[in-house]
Amino acid sequence: MANTKFFPKIPAEFDPYCFKCDSCGKEKQYTEEEIDTTKKPYPDPRNHAFDFYITCPFCKKGVMEPPEVVSFFGAFEEFNKN
Repeated sequence: MANTKFFPKIPAEFDPYCFKCDSCGKEKQYTEEEIDTTKKPYPDPRNHAFDFYITCPFCKKGVMEPPEVVSFFGAFEEFNKN
């Protein structure tokens, strides 16, 4: 499961460099340079949500997934109003 968070709007404290392991669940803060040097391309990118992966430095078997923010920009707020 992706490291997905649902927000009505993107918060100011959202960190796009905080990756989370899909196996052990631990989080790690990366810099752009670290991402560029440690990322590996998937051999079959059509079967994955991203075109690269980073092996988990903690459990060594999981994949560090970048955070995703899903925002509907208030499109469904009318459904909750009576």
